[in-house]
Amino acid sequence: MKQLNKQVEEVEFLEDKSSSGKMRDWSGKKKRNLSLSEIYRMIKESYRKIHSEKFNRFLNREERCRMCATILKYKRDKNGKRTLYEAYFCQLRLCPVCNWRRSLKIFSQVSKIIQAIEQDKEHAYLFLTLTQKNVSGEELDKMLDDMMYGWNKFMKYKKVKDVVKGSYRGLEITYDKNRIITKKMYQEKKDYYKKLGLKIGDKNPNFDMYHPHFHVLIVVNKNYFTKNYLKHEEWQKLWAKAMRLEYLPQVNIKKVKGNTAEAVAEVAKYSAKDSDYVIEKDLDLSMNVVETLDYVLQGRRLVSFSGIMKEWHKKLNLDDAEDGDLINIDTDKDEELEGELKLETYAWNVGYMNYVRV
Repeated sequence: MKQLNKQVEEVEFLEDKSSSGKMRDWSGKKKRNLSLSEIYRMIKESYRKIHSEKFNRFLNREERCRMCATILKYKRDKNGKRTLYEAYFCQLRLCPVCNWRRSLKIFSQVSKIIQAIEQDKEHAYLFLTLTQKNVSGEELDKMLDDMMYGWNKFMKYKKVKDVVKGSYRGLEITYDKNRIITKKMYQEKKDYYKKLGLKIGDKNPNFDMYHPHFHVLIVVNKNYFTKNYLKHEEWQKLWAKAMRLEYLPQVNIKKVKGNTAEAVAEVAKYSAKDSDYVIEKDLDLSMNVVETLDYVLQGRRLVSFSGIMKEWHKKLNLDDAEDGDLINIDTDKDEELEGELKLETYAWNVGYMNYVRV
């Protein structure tokens, strides 16, 4: 027993901190990644004999996902600052590790673009959320097509063009995995459930439904609130018109107050939360959701820049926000290393379920 304790004490686990001192949760994301890999394996096996086309689609998903971020190589300076310089990332749209790295990258890019814009001329910023009714898995692909078409149409309306000087748009899809109405759900949407005559413990009317929506950061002139100002109802009607909806959808528009970093964090959300589709207690449900999301997200552009934000993205020579490098995500570049560098390698250890220095 003493020998075992000594071996455990000698193991060095990865402690990767950002420049602000926040611990980066590599192990947590990798655990979710391995769960997703197992879900991909189960989907693949379910199609082994009956659907060769779908079997081939998921043939390499499991291994790509499992091998993602198994080895992390760092450079470390004399002050203990560490930066990642080599790793394999699978780039799958649903991978928890890759989605996390993308969100950090988008956060950094949008922040740098805003800083550049502000150096040139002072602007104001709006945070816009565009939604429509929930849809089933069978309807999701067409709804995403409609939303992309609707977004392009929305941005061409004169009222929108007159006020929007630039934007960042990100797609998020949430999934309702709750079969019954929980206490937390009821508290958050009490009026909605009361209107339907539902209470805690009743069947959830939105179970197994998807909610795709856009998060948008908008750049406007400083005088927007005194000139060309659009009321909430106008934004709502314009989005309904662009989407050809027969109802007024939920639209939220608000001014970004103070530090714009809060808004940046909001728009840099994942396209889908891994907790929505890696459902440990219901693997059959996980398989259905993963297969649906994997199909509808494949090949789509989930984020976009327009106007002045697109111009600055090009001027700053920023990498592709979706399919680009996930090692150098810009936030790491801000941590300049000094003096002689040491190389450190950490490998995922199944026994410890953590990254261990090798």
